[in-house]
Amino acid sequence: MGWDDLRYVLAVSRAGSALRGAVALGVNQTTVMRRLQALECSLGACLFERRRSGHVLTEAGRLAVEAAERMEREADAFENALAARQRSLAGSIRLTTSELLAKALVVPSLFEFRRLHPGVAIELVTADERLDLARGEADLALRAGSRPEGAGIVARRLPDVEWGIYCSRAYAAERGVPDCPEAIAGHDILGMEGRMARLPAWLWLEARAPDAVANFRSNSLINLLFNLKAGLGLGAMPIIHGEADPDLVLCFPPPPELRAEVWLIVREEIRAQPHVRAFADYLAEYVRRTLTGLALAHAGGGTASDSLSSRAS
Repeated sequence: MGWDDLRYVLAVSRAGSALRGAVALGVNQTTVMRRLQALECSLGACLFERRRSGHVLTEAGRLAVEAAERMEREADAFENALAARQRSLAGSIRLTTSELLAKALVVPSLFEFRRLHPGVAIELVTADERLDLARGEADLALRAGSRPEGAGIVARRLPDVEWGIYCSRAYAAERGVPDCPEAIAGHDILGMEGRMARLPAWLWLEARAPDAVANFRSNSLINLLFNLKAGLGLGAMPIIHGEADPDLVLCFPPPPELRAEVWLIVREEIRAQPHVRAFADYLAEYVRRTLTGLALAHAGGGTASDSLSSRAS
């Protein structure tokens, strides 16, 4: 028996005829009669006596109506409970991440989340230094790097973010671009300072151009992005940023060894709060879709010439 067929029994019982039941359901009378006949056939019982005045329930029909009314009450209760839960999703969340991750992943996700849950306020703190969630400096964190350690937090692994070697279109036109890692030697590179200089992508790049002159060094990926666009040399950049900028050219397909782990971290003591859980689940799914889509786009192995020709068109 298809449970949905009980809706037709309930509508005809309340309306008194198949025609008026069809009007209440927004379908035609033929559909109602066909569904009733199919249900009666599957049950092996007659649910209505067809009279000139309308449809009158049999004993089996009354049992069917009672079951349908219980199902209707349960469905209404579920819908009301869900609406109440959505209305109760209110509160503030303090999220910390880097400026580049905020620009590429967090900010684009907020419009739709705000539409779904207008009562939840997001406070976004962008900083290269890492706030301590266990001490309450933030509620959530989106971070790239190794698995976070420590008590008082819960971490969720998301798809890795790929890093590629980029240069500007102007640099490519003047100096050409390396088409493989071995061709990096002989090109100018951009360097990083401080904690940023220990990023695996930068160690990888410098190892392949030990004699290259670093025209500019910075402790900020934002500054690196501007220096790349200015044509000062080659630099390593997450593809979520490089592919979004039409002034940049990916020299060769992202090396697999430069993939960086991405983690969504939640302060353990608030993880079960409905508004926190709703935002964490939403952001995780958004990041997963975005990073997976980018990885699939590069699975075929794009080249700098492909990038230049596609952007020129």
